[in-house]
Amino acid sequence: MKLIVLTVLVAAAHAAIVSYKVSVKTGTRTYAGSNGFFYAAALNYNGDFLDFGQLDNSALNDFEPGNTDDFVFSSGHDLGKIGCLIISAGSKSDDAWLIDSVSISSDTDETGFSGSNSKNEWMSSDTSLAGDAGTLAMMWCAPPS
Repeated sequence: MKLIVLTVLVAAAHAAIVSYKVSVKTGTRTYAGSNGFFYAAALNYNGDFLDFGQLDNSALNDFEPGNTDDFVFSSGHDLGKIGCLIISAGSKSDDAWLIDSVSISSDTDETGFSGSNSKNEWMSSDTSLAGDAGTLAMMWCAPPS
């Protein structure tokens, strides 16, 4: 009896882990790529916030012009239907980045949603007019259903 209960508890613990996939396509304009530090987070429709941390595939050169980079995060927190994706520049990101488009999905929200940077805004922690005049963070939200 104890073995069965333990097996059920272990299975339940593994079922609670949710995988999230954030995809970001870098623009193709001159200097669109970046070697900066960028971070992602998501919100659901109940206001729950999930911080994914740094966008970094350590074995790859992320954020190159025209490339799409996929980042996979696992969490014990299930947002359910994802409402918004937030990407921000870290304090070490003085190298501006031009995002073309983004998408996010999860095990429990397989459709997720996608969005574009239609205003061609640059992201950077240097928001000064003398510097990059970048945007510190951007947010994309799912369209109303």
